[in-house]
Amino acid sequence: MQYIIENIHLLKRQRVKKTSILIEDNRVELMRDTFHSYQYMRMDGSPYMMTPTTVMLDNHVTRILSYTQQKQYIEENLIKKGCTTLLFYLEVNRERELPLQVKKMKNPLLNCAIDYVAGVKIPLKLLSPSFIRGCKREKIPVIFIEVEDIKALYQVPWGWIKEALFPYNAPLVPIFLTKDPQEKKIAQNMWSILMRDVKIPSIPHEINEGIAIDYHDLVKMGIYPFKGNVYQGGEVTYNLFAMDDSIINIEENDLFHYHYDRIQMTIHKGKCIRAGDKVFYRPGFGELLEVKVPSFLTV
Repeated sequence: MQYIIENIHLLKRQRVKKTSILIEDNRVELMRDTFHSYQYMRMDGSPYMMTPTTVMLDNHVTRILSYTQQKQYIEENLIKKGCTTLLFYLEVNRERELPLQVKKMKNPLLNCAIDYVAGVKIPLKLLSPSFIRGCKREKIPVIFIEVEDIKALYQVPWGWIKEALFPYNAPLVPIFLTKDPQEKKIAQNMWSILMRDVKIPSIPHEINEGIAIDYHDLVKMGIYPFKGNVYQGGEVTYNLFAMDDSIINIEENDLFHYHYDRIQMTIHKGKCIRAGDKVFYRPGFGELLEVKVPSFLTV
């Protein structure tokens, strides 16, 4: 099927631009200001703002065994917040567990209606060149590191870790186990400085669950530009908001954090999965995103 969405207000990375989009076979074939000479069916997009859908970290989905409960959770906590890609992590406590965890990771998501990306979470003591090489073999695009004692970071052989990461370069993401806000702030600062000094691919802060992951972090994980993006040659996945002056100057992440109830429609891979308050759940429509090269783009 071929059609043109005309004069849509496209929001990308804090900028709104009026554009027209040619869709062919559920792909964004072309993006231009106008398509005067094309004799395709046209849709007037001027009353709407189009935005990329979001990517969120959520580790609760894979723990829900009941199909009905999982469906309800995904609808309310992800789809209705404009999210069509879920990031979760496999919890690995021993190096030999990794291949088995990866092998069975799709089982809890067989009926998932949105796409998903799998990382791993490990305690700092498990971080080693051999484990990194195992993650590289399994194409794990992000590694979450539990940090209990920030001083222990200085005992890690970072030179060997850096060598093992290359050339896949999956970023390391901290999870600070301290509950004290001041200690967490100090730990985050020390992490950021250390990662910069040893030149390790990393994200300088924790990634919180339930909110849209920042563009810069998606780039480092290799999820962007394939997800969280409307681009020429890409899949037809987007959110539509009713266009009015009150949302033009809202920060993109704030739009989904505070105003997701204003989403009029969500399209995922060419299919409408939400219209108003109604969700059209498609069991098994979600797919695993395999990231070939994290940090492929330069932020």
